[in-house]
Amino acid sequence: MATARFLFQDGEAIELDVGAGETLATAAMRQNVPLRTDCLSGECGACIARCNSPAILAGERALVVSAQEAAEGLVATCCAQIVADGDFQLDYPLHPSPSEPMRLRGEVTAHNRLCDTVSRIVITLDDTADFRFQPGQYLRLRPPGVRVARAFSIASTMADLPQVELLIRHLDGGQVSGWLEQGETLGARVVLQAPLGGFAADTTAARQIFIAGGTGLAPMLSMIRDQAADARDLLLCFGCTRAEELFYHAELQDLQDTIPGLEVRIALMEGAHGTLREGTALAVLAAEDLVEGCACHLCGPPAMVDAARRFLRDHDVPASAIRAERFSVGI
Repeated sequence: MATARFLFQDGEAIELDVGAGETLATAAMRQNVPLRTDCLSGECGACIARCNSPAILAGERALVVSAQEAAEGLVATCCAQIVADGDFQLDYPLHPSPSEPMRLRGEVTAHNRLCDTVSRIVITLDDTADFRFQPGQYLRLRPPGVRVARAFSIASTMADLPQVELLIRHLDGGQVSGWLEQGETLGARVVLQAPLGGFAADTTAARQIFIAGGTGLAPMLSMIRDQAADARDLLLCFGCTRAEELFYHAELQDLQDTIPGLEVRIALMEGAHGTLREGTALAVLAAEDLVEGCACHLCGPPAMVDAARRFLRDHDVPASAIRAERFSVGI
């Protein structure tokens, strides 16, 4: 038996007894310790933690964790085992805690096609009495007539309940995309599982940098909106592929105008003009933006996230200051 000590973002700590051959997530569930999980197969990244002593780790490396990240101590607790006592850091606070994942029902009360490839939908939930989420978390949505549930980050905040806002990318052959294309979404009854995930803003950082590609903007919106009343130094770098796929341009400018501590920069890989920079979201991030004590939050296509991580590490941003939402697009 070994002991894992989990250190939460708010300074709280919990100790966990882990048996031989037992994963950290399994041990947490056995002892009713509130570690966040979802797929339990190492594919979603909801259960990511950082081990301060990687030599104690055993078990298989999760698919969602790269070899370099594993060498730096990043683990998916649903796969990781330990052979000796050790400390683990989590990117989210223990308090206030979100509710346990639950089944929710609601009605689609808004659907706007923001551009050729992205829709915004608003779901009004039937009952939110016991529902709590933290900015950065996601949900699983199953529309009527669709047999699968897909994961989407929440773009709204707790203050917006009972309404929940989602940004959904249209994919060829996608089942949720097909439902959106039918144009019969308003008034539709949907089923959700929420809240899920451990992606969270580091509100203790001297500067918070958000690097988002496409619908990876959604969790960043939730984090930024939640801090609107007390924003300090926030930088959002947002990128889309081409002008026809740029969305929320005016809304982001309005957000910048209403939040004094926020700066928004936007890039396009094709057709950049005016104040828009050419390239990915990384094109609008400069080395001088990476001040000491900054925290960087990444969400978007895997290639963009990987490139952003390399850029940050090449500019001496410590691994502990880089947070990424990990997702794979499912149709």
